[in-house]
Amino acid sequence: MQLSRKSKPGSHRPADPGAPGNGLQPQQYRRWAPEAKASMRAEALTPGASVSAPARVVGASPSGSRADEGLTQTNGSAPFLPLKTVPSLPIATELFRALNEGGLKYGIIQDLASLQYGLAGRDDLDVLLDKHDYPAFCSIVSKLHGCRSVSLSCYDNVCAGREDWFLPDFSHGRYLHLDMHIGVRVGWEFRKRYPVFDYAAITRWESICVDGVAIPVVSPEDEIRIAIARFAFRAWALPWRQWITIGNGWKDQFARLPCPSGDQGLHVVEYTLGGGRIASCRFLQNASGGLVAHRGDLARLRRSIREMCGFTGRFGVADAGVHLARKTSYVALRSLQRLMPGRFPPKRRPAAGGFVVALIGPDGMGKSTQVDRLTQIFRWKFGCAQAYVGTGDGNGWWLRKALQTLVFPHRRRLKSLAQQGGNDSTGRNWSKGRVAAAALALWAVLIAFERYAVVKRAHRWATRGLIVICDRWPQALGRGYLDGPTIPPHLFSVPGLSALARLEQGLYQKMAECRPHLTLHLVSDFAVSEQRKPGEIRKEAFDARLSLMAELRAKDKTIRTIDASAGIEAVGRELFRHIWLSL
Repeated sequence: MQLSRKSKPGSHRPADPGAPGNGLQPQQYRRWAPEAKASMRAEALTPGASVSAPARVVGASPSGSRADEGLTQTNGSAPFLPLKTVPSLPIATELFRALNEGGLKYGIIQDLASLQYGLAGRDDLDVLLDKHDYPAFCSIVSKLHGCRSVSLSCYDNVCAGREDWFLPDFSHGRYLHLDMHIGVRVGWEFRKRYPVFDYAAITRWESICVDGVAIPVVSPEDEIRIAIARFAFRAWALPWRQWITIGNGWKDQFARLPCPSGDQGLHVVEYTLGGGRIASCRFLQNASGGLVAHRGDLARLRRSIREMCGFTGRFGVADAGVHLARKTSYVALRSLQRLMPGRFPPKRRPAAGGFVVALIGPDGMGKSTQVDRLTQIFRWKFGCAQAYVGTGDGNGWWLRKALQTLVFPHRRRLKSLAQQGGNDSTGRNWSKGRVAAAALALWAVLIAFERYAVVKRAHRWATRGLIVICDRWPQALGRGYLDGPTIPPHLFSVPGLSALARLEQGLYQKMAECRPHLTLHLVSDFAVSEQRKPGEIRKEAFDARLSLMAELRAKDKTIRTIDASAGIEAVGRELFRHIWLSL
């Protein structure tokens, strides 16, 4: 079978196939003689092969219609799979325009069936970059406020020549994820040690147009060659099966499978190794419409790749052992992370480390809503957690929550009795006022200990690499407002309660020393708060909180202010921008 290799106008400039390189030098899908194809076909149809002909080619569009208007293929015979309209992030076109203007050699090499979702910030983009253009790539990405992440060594995507880069789109409050490859390595899932494909190893690049920007993508032939080389190290089947089924997890890798000539349905992919040796692999469709690959061809391809990279002997056993050990560590760590969130480092974290951000504002400013939104956005690819430092409906100690449920209906009566007990000069130790005052003082100390534990936990999570987004943050400047101390000053002189008051004050002083890395104040008018949470807070209390926030900003110039009167989306985008620029 032979597939067309005609160059198309406007395509990205391909590398010279004859240029020297360490990776596999690809060739055209081989033109097989009729008798050779007939023998392969006969072998495929032997008992146990479970194949039939003719068969429909996976990924071929019967109508040949264009995929989506936002993603236009300007060349190449195999169309992309039709996808729903998903708008691309403006940062995607800005990035690729800058790469094109800089003359960088790059291209998207994998998961092209979901390319639109990648451009929309909903999936990854696998980009292959020429090694010599890496410094220029870093410079371009840095100008676009991109950041790199690091991953634990036990995860499957950690290998030399691969990095995770993230570019923010402040206009949408999302970010683009680039799986950037200097060279594509193949091997076991947790043992990718064999560098096979670099930029020069791709024979032909196609071009698609996204919002007027040309983006080079790998040709269907080269995409299948990469997929087969990766699948060769992941394939598994019973020993007596000659043909191995290519599972559904690889469906996207074969989404643009070119149509074979004739109705035989047999595909042959070929690799040229060092010394002029050639390795080939056959695959075709089975009776159920899936793809199967020849077991012997996959084994020879694995052996040839190891020998080309300088690994001879029983390295296959060593690869399997290392893969098993790393996968066991991965499964154990992921299980522990689910059982004990925050106790272990996340899979992926910013290169600069973890980060604590606190959202502060009066009631009705949308703090809880924005914390949930931001946690969901950053948790897509980073280790992210949220912490609640208030005493409302958020998470908290079960003891405090239970007591609050019992005491809350009588809080006004208890505060009135405590005020009388604190001002009582008769000296009756067991009056109702003194009992209420003691109960409120113990309650305040319990809340202080809970907040202190949350603050310390947030910073511990940050040291492990998590982005921690906090709803509220304690302060020691004003009493009774913005999660500050709550024991009234007049109780400091009451015998027995002064020790509790000093204990509470000391805890808040310690919390004041553990400041978040970024503090964001949400401010607005009282009318906005009343509209969102009618009757939740009085205007006097609202104004007192705004005055205290202004006093906090006067003492700490790093605190940033966001207008919370705008819509949820607008406020979320502004918060995202401040957090990203501080990572």
